Amino acid sequence: MNFRIKNHKLCVGSSNVNFVGSPNIGGELRPKFLIIHYTASGPDADIAKYFAQKAANVSAHLVVRRDGSVAQCVPFNVVAWHAGKSQWIGQDGAQYSGLNNHAIGIEIENWGPLNKSAGSWISWTGAMVDALKVIEARHKFGVPNCGWEVFTAAQIETVIAVAQAICSEYPIEDIMGHDDIAPGRKSDPGPGWDMEAFKAKVKGEAESGGAVMVVRSSSGLNIRSGAGASFPVVRPTPLSDGTKVLVHEASSKWRYVSVLTAAGQPDFSGWVHGDWLFEG
Repeated sequence: MNFRIKNHKLCVGSSNVNFVGSPNIGGELRPKFLIIHYTASGPDADIAKYFAQKAANVSAHLVVRRDGSVAQCVPFNVVAWHAGKSQWIGQDGAQYSGLNNHAIGIEIENWGPLNKSAGSWISWTGAMVDALKVIEARHKFGVPNCGWEVFTAAQIETVIAVAQAICSEYPIEDIMGHDDIAPGRKSDPGPGWDMEAFKAKVKGEAESGGAVMVVRSSSGLNIRSGAGASFPVVRPTPLSDGTKVLVHEASSKWRYVSVLTAAGQPDFSGWVHGDWLFEG
């Protein structure tokens, strides 16, 4: 989908996307950053309508639903209340505090972290979530280590196109997650959102994420909850010879990886010994 921006509003063709105005706004915004969030909500919630309530005391510039549809709640030249207490160091070394005053915010409809109960995935509201739409992963800042709803292909495609339009219209210096600007306080967009791949696609560059490696062990390879043989296994069955994994980080000879499905998507994550990983 080809988006463009006219008079600080998002357009498709000659028409603006659905505008659901929020009263929760500040002064003039001259955006330098783009912040990605998840809504922590299910498919029955209308977050744009929620932002339209003064009592919500929060807003964002855009909301992207699971089907990829977009609503705009705040013009791009007006401050929205999406970042809260936050900070970031710009490319010029300048310290920015309170990113509301410097950033456009995109909220993507998604449950966020999920808990497992009796073999099922449960949202913070108690709603059950289809296991086929969940990955198990540890947050890049260590916690939480849990289930995460994956973002839909329609959402990813839409947000890439929207971000490209925003970056073409405004001098966007960097794209971050809410977790990047408020680490420990916020976890969105979380492991379900491949930020490095997203940024590369927005910029039209080759993806610069972690390396894809292959397990080479005839007896299989245990995947554990921590970087050491003393940690319990994540799954009772070892990873089979030939399993592809995406490497995220290293600790001595141990590697934190996401196990990839046949379609190349992250399935679940944990630590494996790096001596049994090889380039594919």
